[in-house]
Amino acid sequence: MWDQYQQWLKEGNSPMPIGPAYALYTPEHFRAIRDQAFAWMRGEAVARGYDGIESCASYYNSGVSRYRLEARAMVAWRDAVNQQLEQLVLAPPMGIETWDQVRALLPQPEAFAWPEKAELPLDTGTPAVEL
Repeated sequence: MWDQYQQWLKEGNSPMPIGPAYALYTPEHFRAIRDQAFAWMRGEAVARGYDGIESCASYYNSGVSRYRLEARAMVAWRDAVNQQLEQLVLAPPMGIETWDQVRALLPQPEAFAWPEKAELPLDTGTPAVEL
């Protein structure tokens, strides 16, 4: 059976793509989009050296200006993204189905007052101390 499949592929055929595991505009679809939105925001927090959104937001009242500003930008961005996601669930625009389409409609991180990223030599690939 596998050999037949391989031959079929060599003949220029391609399998049909597997669609999403949910119907469009259902609670499952909206949850999948929300999960991707949070992964996107989490990525920004991690890129700034935090463990995640919550870790970054926990510095909201920090005495260290950069930490405080990063936290406030993260909270403002997270809130704006959540509010926009809520609006998209209440009135989903026709034709907007994929995460990439939704992301383009969401507030972008650069629209918020992030301080300059601190560039620390933490990911050099080699241990700082040889044991």
